[in-house]
Amino acid sequence: MTKDAFPGEDEFVVDPATLRYVAPEETDEELLGKLPPAGSPVTVVRPVRLPFEVDAMVKALAEARGVYMSDLIREWVTSGLATAGATPDPVTEIRTWLDRAQRALDSLDRRPPRDDRTAAA
Repeated sequence: MTKDAFPGEDEFVVDPATLRYVAPEETDEELLGKLPPAGSPVTVVRPVRLPFEVDAMVKALAEARGVYMSDLIREWVTSGLATAGATPDPVTEIRTWLDRAQRALDSLDRRPPRDDRTAAA
């Protein structure tokens, strides 16, 4: 052991020429055979934070349907994207109308007060 080594280092340091990136029981051809065909859709992993209660509900729904949670969430996202913009979101519509009403009220508040005595004369 050299002064730069740590205890047990010899067990971890190997000759780079002997390194393999795969398990020795599988040949390169077997591993390549497991790859999806060229042109297959590529999927990505997107970690999403959910409140515990929401996660529990999604899990229960997925179990009731006999599917994985990721399949159920993927279905919901795909469905939401397919209808995005086609059907107005009721919450967004309410917020838009409330915002318009608030702007109308604000514009009334900015008007100078009307003197009813001069208007009647």
